[in-house]
This record gives sequence, structure tokens and C-alpha cells, in this order.
Amino acid sequence: MELTIPHYYRRFRCIASECPDTCCAGWEIVIDDRTLNRYRKIRGPFGKRVRASIDWKKKIFRQKDRRCAFLNRDNLCDLCLEQGSESLCRTCRLYPRHIEEFEDCRELSLSLSCMAAARIILGTDEKVRFLHREVSTSHEEDYKSFDYFLFTNLLDVRDTLFGILQNRTVDAGTRSCMALSLAHDFQGRISGRRLGETQELLERYRNPGAAGRFRNDMDQYRSGFRRETALRVFCLLKEMEVLQKDWPEELWNARRILYGRKESSYRELKAEWRQNCRDNGVDLENLREQLMVYYTYTYFAGAVYDARAYGKLKLAAALSFLTEELTAARWKYLKKPMTLDLFQWTAHRLSKEIEHSDRNLTRLESLLTPVGLTELFGLLL
Repeated sequence: MELTIPHYYRRFRCIASECPDTCCAGWEIVIDDRTLNRYRKIRGPFGKRVRASIDWKKKIFRQKDRRCAFLNRDNLCDLCLEQGSESLCRTCRLYPRHIEEFEDCRELSLSLSCMAAARIILGTDEKVRFLHREVSTSHEEDYKSFDYFLFTNLLDVRDTLFGILQNRTVDAGTRSCMALSLAHDFQGRISGRRLGETQELLERYRNPGAAGRFRNDMDQYRSGFRRETALRVFCLLKEMEVLQKDWPEELWNARRILYGRKESSYRELKAEWRQNCRDNGVDLENLREQLMVYYTYTYFAGAVYDARAYGKLKLAAALSFLTEELTAARWKYLKKPMTLDLFQWTAHRLSKEIEHSDRNLTRLESLLTPVGLTELFGLLL
């Protein structure tokens, strides 16, 4: 089996009690059956506490004030302190590591929802590299319906998407639009059962002059942005399952700050925010690149299971755009100089709300279906 990881994957170290937003609060932690059986056998007073702290029907840890029953005042895990790290359930051992499974292939990533991981993902200036190696595994899974031809085409397209997104000779907005355009055109090959034409399509996008021509084509959309489109996409977040208690209030506040006044005020706010980013050394171009590469790597190949490649890129573009919107609103609210940490915090918050709910991911992708390609161009440029 081939194992793939981003080059920064092994840099992750949990910062435990120093974390500004612990992963042991705000959501339910599912316990695997093997660990549940082990918890049943723990003896003594602590064993009684363990068994009383589990909802055995739902197979989750109980919570108090939305905090795991084992999370103490110092934001440390009493279960880990008492029984050692080997006592943790699979969810706690793996997080923030994320695994995507395919036939003969496993892709690992770090989740942006973890603040320590967000600092790694969005704190690097270098282009992300993906490392591959063969590993042996005793676990065999049945992939009878796996479309390997579609999968290999998805990987070829994704490699080209990475090349586009990391082409720093053009601005990040143009790169994101070009990547969306490729995904749109590739979706046509999927829908029309013309995957044999994929390589010809990729040659067009890989052509040395393609990026420059695409940048010129985007000029017509740079001044065509409308606040209504931004508000329309932003309001999709209201349709999501709420995972964090204070999330609705944060969304309401951001909407008021961003869209509560006329369009010229919105444009002025965004321009002021971008200028403050430049003045304080926050590299928006790099952050846009890293976000798009992160979301593309995490979700695009998953289209092998539903054939919605374009939908996966629209999801990546929307989440990248929404991260910027929420960051600008938070910056305006705090009335402090813009910092990289503020952008990382916002990216982490949005990811925590969307990426850890399959319902939210599929719902957002579905709700983005009516949003047109040129409308997305206007948001990203």
C-alpha cells in the first residue's frame, strides 16, 4: 500500500494545556469498541469513574459544560495522566491526524481544526510537498465498486491543480480561479464519460503560457464583484449543524460587521483589512495558497466515491473565501493590528465547525451547486 503525507506532517506535537482551544471540549468524542472493552476492565475507584463517564449506548465520553468528563482544570486529560497515553481511544490517539482510504492507497493529513496543526499548515512559507512510500499492511478491505480509472485521473488532475495553486508567478486569486476552471472542465469529462480526454485537457492547463492568458481573461471579473454574492455564500453557514455553542453568535456578529451596511462600506472594510495585513507582514497570498492546497489535498480525491470533482474544488474555494471573510470581521471587531495568529485562529474555528461533521461537509457542497463559476471568480479575485 502507498502512504502519502504532506512534508510537514511529522512536525506536529500536541501542546496540551497550552492550547488556546482544546480538542476535548465542544464536540462528542466517539470511543471504538476495542477501547470500550478495555475500559470495562479497569479496576478500582478510577475504573468506576471511567465507567460512569461513558455513555455506553452512544459510545462516547460524557460531558460537563460541553467539556469531556476527563478534561481537568488545567486542560489536561485525567485518563491519560492516570493510565498513560496508550489508554486513549482511537479518536484521541489519532486527532488531529486525518486519514483518507482508497484502494491500495492511504492519504494522511493534519486537520486545520487543531490550533497547533493550523500553525504548522498556515505558518509555512514553502510550497507543500507530498511524500510517498510503500508500507505493508495486514488489513485488507473490499473495494469491489472502486473505479480505479477515475481515481488515477483524479490524482493526475490533482497534481496539476497543485502545480497551478503553487505557481507564484501569478496572484493567488487567479490561481484559485484557474484551478476551479480546470475542475469544472474535468467534471464535464466525468459526466460525459470522456475520461480518455483528461490528459489532453491537462496539457492545455500545463502549457507554460496558460497562467498568463488566464490572468488576462480574469480582468473582466476583477471589478465585477458584488456584496450580494459574498453574502449569499456566507449565509450558507447558517444551514450547517452547529457544533460549537458560541458559533451562531460569531456568525451573526461577522455578518453584521461585513454586510450590515451598503456595498461601498463592505469594499472599504476589505481594502482596509488587506492593507493592514500588508502593514503587519501577514502574507495573504501565501495563506490563500496554503488553504487551497490543504482543502484540495484533503477532499478532491474523494470524488472517486461520488464523481463530484468540481464540487470538491468549489468546497475548497468557498472555505478559503469564508476564512478570509470571518478573519476580516474578527479583525474589525477586535480593533487590533492584524496578525498571522488571528488568521490561523479563524481558519481553525471554521474547520472545527465544518470538517468534523460529514453532514456539514456534504450539505455545504450541495448548497454550493447553484453558485456559478464566474460568481466564484468574483469572490476569489
